Amino acid sequence: MSTINVTNLSGRGGATPNLPDGANITGVATATTFDGNLSGNITGTGLTTGSDGSINVTSIRSVGVSTLGNVVITGTVGGGATVGAYAGVTTFYGDGSALTGVGESIAPWNYNPDVNDTLVTTSTGIGFTFNKKIAAGSGTATLKIVNAGAAGTTIQSWGISSATYNITEFSLGALVSPLVINQTYQLDIPSTFIVDSAGTEYAGTAYTFATQDAVNKLWSIGDNNQGQLGVNNISDSSSPVQIPGTTWVDSSPNTGTGYGWNLHTVMIKTDGTLWSWGGAGNGQLGQNNTTNRSSPTQIGSSTDWNYSSRGYYNSFAKKTDGTLWVWGYNDHGQLGLNNTTQYSSPKQIPGTTWLDVQGGYYNALAIKTDGTLWSWGNGAHGQIGNNTRGTSYSSPIQIPGTNWSTCTAGFYNSYATKTDGTLWSWGYNGNGVLGQNALAKRSSPVQIPGTSWVRAELADSFVFATRTDGTLWGWGQNSVGQLGVNSEVKYSSPVQIPGTTWSQISTGQYMAAAVKTDGTVWAWGNNQYGALGQNDILRRSSPTQIGSESDYTSVATNSHNIYLFQRDTTP
Repeated sequence: MSTINVTNLSGRGGATPNLPDGANITGVATATTFDGNLSGNITGTGLTTGSDGSINVTSIRSVGVSTLGNVVITGTVGGGATVGAYAGVTTFYGDGSALTGVGESIAPWNYNPDVNDTLVTTSTGIGFTFNKKIAAGSGTATLKIVNAGAAGTTIQSWGISSATYNITEFSLGALVSPLVINQTYQLDIPSTFIVDSAGTEYAGTAYTFATQDAVNKLWSIGDNNQGQLGVNNISDSSSPVQIPGTTWVDSSPNTGTGYGWNLHTVMIKTDGTLWSWGGAGNGQLGQNNTTNRSSPTQIGSSTDWNYSSRGYYNSFAKKTDGTLWVWGYNDHGQLGLNNTTQYSSPKQIPGTTWLDVQGGYYNALAIKTDGTLWSWGNGAHGQIGNNTRGTSYSSPIQIPGTNWSTCTAGFYNSYATKTDGTLWSWGYNGNGVLGQNALAKRSSPVQIPGTSWVRAELADSFVFATRTDGTLWGWGQNSVGQLGVNSEVKYSSPVQIPGTTWSQISTGQYMAAAVKTDGTVWAWGNNQYGALGQNDILRRSSPTQIGSESDYTSVATNSHNIYLFQRDTTP
């Protein structure tokens, strides 16, 4: 049959034209659907050629076998099509449930932290999102610190059991401790760690990211008659006001909050500088004078401070080399300098292995790196702890034992914990503050029942202590509800404050503030100056949340002030 060239096919009255079998049709540019066997030579009809030489099929309804370039498509009417081996196929329509033999790799779509990110927060999570469904493989993922351009010390490792898989996502388990600011890290995920349903392994990755500067905000509440709020005025505030700066080091346990009955503050910044503000009548600000300050003022020019604490009109601070420095009120030798001279600038106590120091009313306690406990100052009520009463010491005196872990000095009394989780008290015992269910004074350490104690915090006549299970306990005077147990009954042995997620507490004069593990902060007790942060002066006998924020890391107190440390994760 001869060739029929047709440019437009239409039947009479719109009917479909009837062409003889075997007719060769050329030049039909608009045909998009064909019925019948297409095994013959079809060119140019219903097919378009891309700029890269690819052939695009608009619609094929009945397929026998047809070769289009190097794509072999086989199928039947109403059925699916099988695409043979062809490396150039990148897009498939449908659910892909019957696809086999297609060399698709597992590829990450999103990284957290991102590759080469330089603004990662220290509390970040670690995980990936992939282009397909994944499952657990085998091996160990590692996080390392980068030193001199090369991955060095491993910070943490995760096995498969420490990772969580959720369809196309996986995340590693929680960090043991927050990342360090201004540090570069390398994350290694081995090729075997992630696989797909067919057992194909992820190619693996090793990349670096860097953490940003810490954004540590400091807020203050309450009395301000000597500028102790640190906001450049002397107006009280019954709600939190921010102290200038974003690099304040928080006062979490073991960094020292000091005896709560005072009107000055000493804090450290992340650059190692030391700052003070508030009352200075006894030189306790360390500025070599007795002038009050209503704004943070740097003490000296040193940049190697790493610890600060306060006593009654005096201050304590430690440097990175383990040296201990003191200044302020010293009429009972509570500065530990072997005299009773008052100093308005830092003076060193002998020794280079000091770890934790706490100032009390007229005494002080400190722990060295070898686990020994030392005491000095007024000993009128046995608070020195060396089995004497009525004698003051102007130099450190060792308390027996080498397994002490934390210490706290109060109003004529002292507390300390040991590494075995036991809690010990001695000194004045008015209102049952020693927690012995009795009122007798003690001139040497006596154990409070129980174990798993973390740390005690003292005021003048009441005490709080935290335990490893997240519980909080209080005892002693309770005249204005300062124990937080919804009553004003005093207790001479520990009574639990409701809740099991308490992480840290600090005490003021007849009030307290504490942080929970969820980052919320709570306060209770006396509220004469609005220190409870409720925008009023009403006292509370049960914990009441301050604001609605949930990123606080710790609290500190003065007589009538609360200081809130906030870790802001916004870059």
